Amino acid sequence: MSLVIFLGNEIAGDDSAGYEAFKRAKREISARMEYVGTDIFELSRIYENEEKLVIVDAVYGIDDVVHLKNEELFSLNEKSMHAHRISAVEGLKILKATMKNFPKEAHLIGIPAKSIEKRTFSEEVIEKAVEMLKKIVKT
Repeated sequence: MSLVIFLGNEIAGDDSAGYEAFKRAKREISARMEYVGTDIFELSRIYENEEKLVIVDAVYGIDDVVHLKNEELFSLNEKSMHAHRISAVEGLKILKATMKNFPKEAHLIGIPAKSIEKRTFSEEVIEKAVEMLKKIVKT
C-alpha cells in the first residue's frame, strides 16, 4: 500500500502546486492521500506502515516535473536557509533517521516552481505530475 503526501501552501504562488496536484489526484487515484500543508513532519503522525511513500511538492530550480526515488532522493545535498523553512528533502532525511519504521520505498515528485508570488505552472504540468504519481502507485 502507498501513502501520498502533498506539500505546499494553497495561496502562495507556485508553492500551491502540491495542493493543485492533490485536488486533481484525489479524483483519479485510489491510494491513501493526505494534503499536509507545509509540514513534512506530519508524516510521523499519519504514517501507518505503508511500504511506499510518495511526496508531491513544488521544487525551485528545476525546469520539468521530476521523479526521484530512494537514494536519488536521499543523496541530494539540499540546505535550508532558515530553521523555520526546512526543505522537504531535509525533513525526510530527519524523519528517516528518527522514525522507528520508515517506508521501504520513498519517492519525490517535484513540480517546477519559479515564483512565490504568482502561479507560473500550467494545468499540463499538474497533469504530468499526477500521471507520474499514477505509475508509481499503480492505480
